[in-house]
Amino acid sequence: MLTGHKQVVLADIESGTQNATTGDREKRVTRARVLAANVELVGVNTAQLGQVQGFKLKYSVTVGRVQYGGEKYLYFDGNLYAVATLSKAKSAAEMLLNVEEVNDGAAKAAIEEWSNANL
Repeated sequence: MLTGHKQVVLADIESGTQNATTGDREKRVTRARVLAANVELVGVNTAQLGQVQGFKLKYSVTVGRVQYGGEKYLYFDGNLYAVATLSKAKSAAEMLLNVEEVNDGAAKAAIEEWSNANL
């Protein structure tokens, strides 16, 4: 199912932790929350406006205005997305997060690790 109500993880990630054996910086979740959100395909006009700004928008996710704290990443259906633009939703109590898919394996692994530990 591409769209509909889904469990969405909103998260912020930092890459400050350094692995002692490899010397690589590891990404970890600094703040996250799990929400039930409505996921829809992004509209044509929004997709075109995003394209002009350099984004390849895929979904619009409706969340409560008080539930969104400026997190950069969304994770649902096994995929990682970055919040590209914010829009008005149908009601004043909600906002629309327009997201694009991100291919960052380390960030995805960090969110999956957080999810497994906390859910």
